[in-house]
Amino acid sequence: MKPAAILSVGVLLAGLLGWILSAEEQAVLHSSQTVQLPIAMYHSVTDEGESPGAYVISPKRLEEDLQYLNENGFETVTVSDVIAFVEDGTPLPEKPVMLTFDDGYYNNYANAYPLLLRYRMCAVLSPVGTLTEQFTALDEPENEIWSYCTGWELQEMADSGLVELQNHSYDFHTLSPRKGCLRNSGEALETYQTVFADDTQKAQAVFARLGIAEPVCYTYPYGACSEESEQLVKRCGFSASLGCEEGINRLIEGDPSQLFRMKRYNRDGRQTTADFWNGVQEAMQ
Repeated sequence: MKPAAILSVGVLLAGLLGWILSAEEQAVLHSSQTVQLPIAMYHSVTDEGESPGAYVISPKRLEEDLQYLNENGFETVTVSDVIAFVEDGTPLPEKPVMLTFDDGYYNNYANAYPLLLRYRMCAVLSPVGTLTEQFTALDEPENEIWSYCTGWELQEMADSGLVELQNHSYDFHTLSPRKGCLRNSGEALETYQTVFADDTQKAQAVFARLGIAEPVCYTYPYGACSEESEQLVKRCGFSASLGCEEGINRLIEGDPSQLFRMKRYNRDGRQTTADFWNGVQEAMQ
């Protein structure tokens, strides 16, 4: 085929592609800005009780994690940073990583927060609304094993600029009678939509009363999510969501679909720092 004919076919194909694809899909197609983002999911940070465990890591091991990330060129980012990259093209670090802490344990404030301050690293904390209110109202010493952050502690961390707070539901952190935020068997869709919206608004109101920036991300309780819940998350105005499926996130500038059900690696406290993070780096290759 002659060069002129090849050029004509190329132009024709480009035109057809532009006609078939939406504007958003075309933007993704022509964007060369892609980023791999590993996200670690922490829960309790303490030496007390049954530590270490699948969802419990010691402060010493957490510090080893932060040192590893520093030594291997990683830089911590927040959900807002990731949204800014995808929606506006705001650059991310060369090797971004996100550290997330679920449930809002008091030991996150007592043990993880000081380490974040020391190493100047940021993190995403997702507290449960009812637990925040319950422990804010208590007038008793806090316990590293079973206490949760008070509103004042969340305010302090948010004000530091290193801890970003996101929505982990108001009262969906249960497995019965409802598994997380999922629709119950036999529950009418309209009823489910109302229950979900009410719970979400109550959680958002907790942050508003504390003077904390409104969360832009929904962190699924227990990682339980569905197409129905994802549609409701978007309807409630969230720009991103965090799940519990493990894997490396591939973010593409101009493609907001990648911001939902972002994958996270559970940080099992029984694993060494090298075993966990070397495994994450291998998954990125």
